[in-house]
Amino acid sequence: MKLYSFGEILFDKFEDMHTLGGAPLNVAAHYRQLGGESAIISAVGNDALGREAFTEIEKLGVDASMISVLEKVPTGIAEITMNGKDADYEFNYPSAWDRIEIYDDDIDEMDDGFILYFGTLALRSTTSFLTLERIIGETSPEEIFVDVNLRKDFYSTDLLGFCLDNATILKINEDEIGVICDAVGLKDNDGDALFSYLLNYTAIHTLLLTKGKNGSDCFTEEGKIHEECSKVKVVDTVGAGDSLSAAYLFFRYEKGLSQREALHKATAVADFVVSNKGAIPLYSPALFC
Repeated sequence: MKLYSFGEILFDKFEDMHTLGGAPLNVAAHYRQLGGESAIISAVGNDALGREAFTEIEKLGVDASMISVLEKVPTGIAEITMNGKDADYEFNYPSAWDRIEIYDDDIDEMDDGFILYFGTLALRSTTSFLTLERIIGETSPEEIFVDVNLRKDFYSTDLLGFCLDNATILKINEDEIGVICDAVGLKDNDGDALFSYLLNYTAIHTLLLTKGKNGSDCFTEEGKIHEECSKVKVVDTVGAGDSLSAAYLFFRYEKGLSQREALHKATAVADFVVSNKGAIPLYSPALFC
């Protein structure tokens, strides 16, 4: 099942280096690296970083045909400051991914039965939001995976409502659950209460809750599954949640594994990522498949 990933392409800029990233691209890259077919719907500037992005994306094997190249807006950059092993981000504005557009031919190419991924960050601009709204309205994805991925002040209650109204699979982390529960009027900030609400009032059938070193929970109608992380040496956490998202989708929908097996393998991929530098470290799918 092909994955179409919508949103930001940017470079994570560290003190001594920069690496290609952005949650939607990270997800598309890991899905492809594991053996699936993926495309990224985004935009870059007509600049050195934009050209570098195309080169790297082609090396990763991700379909880059839906990336626009813009003349007057620069490629995205996230200035990263490490607080211990956790990362803080500062984004340039405006960035090319604030101006994502899609063409009729691209819409026609998106056959039924694909997975659509998006997060909240790229929806901070009206242009990109309307493009995503058009994709959802004019195509028929099998699943819509939303990683709320809250960053700074680039979200609102209305935007969170849009995400919940359109998702079939929702991923959040332990820092975000309180925000989501507050947005829907829940007093209890826990996964069980939130999933019960989602099951009753939305089309969401699966909730993934990541809890850092304490592992992840997967909530479905069949019950709750917990998966512990392995004890690995953490180098940095950039992109760990994105790799888990991609691997979960790959093993669940491309390989047809059970929820428990998919979460187990996805956690193994995320453990590998946190033990390496950068959001998209290279690996052989044979490590996990």
